[in-house]
Amino acid sequence: MQYSNYFAHSYQEARDNFMACCAERATFVKSWQHSLRGIAGEKLYVDLAWFGDLAAKKVIVLVSGTHGIEGYCGSGIQVSSIQTGWHRQADRNLAIIMIHGLNPWGMSHLRRVNEEGVDLNRNFRDFQQPLPSNSLYDDLSEVIVPPEWTEETQVETLNQIVEYLSQSSSHIEALAQGQYHYWYAPFYGGEVPTWSNRVFCQIINQYLQNKQAVGLLDYHTGLGQYATGQLMSLAANTGETENLATAVWGNKLVITGSANSVAPYHPQGTLIAALQNKLTQSNCLAAAYEFGTITEVEVFNALRADHWLQAYGDFNTQQAQRIKQNMLNAFYSDRPDWQESICNLAFTAQQELLTGLKSM
Repeated sequence: MQYSNYFAHSYQEARDNFMACCAERATFVKSWQHSLRGIAGEKLYVDLAWFGDLAAKKVIVLVSGTHGIEGYCGSGIQVSSIQTGWHRQADRNLAIIMIHGLNPWGMSHLRRVNEEGVDLNRNFRDFQQPLPSNSLYDDLSEVIVPPEWTEETQVETLNQIVEYLSQSSSHIEALAQGQYHYWYAPFYGGEVPTWSNRVFCQIINQYLQNKQAVGLLDYHTGLGQYATGQLMSLAANTGETENLATAVWGNKLVITGSANSVAPYHPQGTLIAALQNKLTQSNCLAAAYEFGTITEVEVFNALRADHWLQAYGDFNTQQAQRIKQNMLNAFYSDRPDWQESICNLAFTAQQELLTGLKSM
C-alpha cells in the first residue's frame, strides 16, 4: 500500500489532511487555537478527533507532535489510520481519540521545542517544587550551543562533549533526561506549564476521567536505526501498569534507560507520566513509539544547529535553510520505504492496544 499521500510537508498541509479525513468520520472534532502564528503566517491549533461512542468506558489515545517537528511522522500515521479504516473499530464500548499537533508551533517552525524553547516532554512536572539541577549543562551549555556555528566550531565543540561524556557513564543520561535552566539549549523543560501542557491536561480532565481503561501511544522520531521502531515505557510505571502494558505488547516493550533502549536515559516531566498520575483510578497503560531516521550523531548535530540558529543565527540565510532541512531529515523521511515501515509498525501496535483494552 502507498502511504505517501497521507504524509505532509508543512504544518498547514498536515492539519488540512487530518481535518478533511475527520470531517465525515469522527463523532466530533474540537480545536484549541494557539496565540501565535506558524512559519508561513498560518493559524496554529491542537486538534482532537473522537471516534466511537462518547460514553465509552475504554479509550485509546494517539498523539502526534509532542515534539513539534516529529509531528510529521505522527500526523501521517493518524491520517493513514483513518484513511485505511482502522478507526472504524471504535464502538459503544471503546472510543479512539487522536490528538493532532500537540506542539503546533514547533511543528510549523520545524523545531522540536515550542516557542519558548521548551521541550514539552520534559515540561509535565510539579513546578511548585524546586527545579532539579543538571551539572552537565552547568558545564557544557555554551559548548552544546556555541555562539558561533562554523565547521571548525562544530568539530571542536563535539569533541569537547565526547571527551566530557567519556569521563562518566552517568553523564550520557544527563544529556537528554532534561534540564531547567538554559532556555537556548536542548531538552529544556521550562519553568511553568506551557500552553500545550495545559491543553493536554484539559483533555485528560474533560475526556478521560472516570474511564475503566485508557491506552495511549505517543509517536516520536529521531532515535534508533532507519525505518525501525521501539515501543518504550517509563521505569516509574507501577507493577500493575507495567504488567498491563507487557500483556498488550509483550517483549517488544522496552523500559527507557534500560540496556536495550534506544533512549539511554530516564526522561523527567513526560506526557506519559502526567497521564498516569492523573488517571490513578483507571487502568492506564501508555508507551512512546520511537522511529529511527538517521544516525544519532547527525540527529544531535541537527538539534544543536537548530538551537544555535534560534539563539544566535540569521533566519534569512542559506545556512538557516540548510539547518531547517537537516532538522527535517533528522526527524522525518519522505522516502516511501520509511513511511510504509513506520505505518505498519504503528498499525500493529495500535491493533495490539485495541485488542488488549477490549479484553480488559
